Amino acid sequence: MERLKRRLRGVEALDAWAAVAILLREEVNDYETLLVRRAEVLGDPWSGDMAFPGGKRSQNDRTLQDTVMREVQEETGIDLSALTYIGGLPIVFSSLRPGKDVLPIVYLYDGRPEIRLNTELTSYRWVHLKELRASRCTAKVKGWEGEVFKLGDDIVWGLTYKMLNKLLEMLDEA
Repeated sequence: MERLKRRLRGVEALDAWAAVAILLREEVNDYETLLVRRAEVLGDPWSGDMAFPGGKRSQNDRTLQDTVMREVQEETGIDLSALTYIGGLPIVFSSLRPGKDVLPIVYLYDGRPEIRLNTELTSYRWVHLKELRASRCTAKVKGWEGEVFKLGDDIVWGLTYKMLNKLLEMLDEA
């Protein structure tokens, strides 16, 4: 994790449309991460998708770290200030929704925080990174076809796939 931390960047001066939290927990010879399912909402391009908790920056947020702390608290009840901040992955740009760039911010946690989903989310699951690596395949999702992580009935694609793929690359290199 220390080698990964050295490869990640500080997020204080970064600017993006939104921020999400990648929560990592160390397991025996592996890590696991938290994924959530977004609620079905008409007009929301990420409606029903598997994702990381987080969301759109508001005018009151001084930094994207403020954004992710507020959004994760609202969506899951998790207080990120109680977790270990690791750093930011590169900002991910949406090819389907130009201008909707997202900063993934990595946190390390001990134990499992209690999760209380709000109405923006319908479910969550903890996923081992080994399981993610083994689940990579090609699938068609919402008219788009490409590489995804297929976890049973759950498909991780798009921006979340890009973030996880980058995280896995960086962990492999570290």
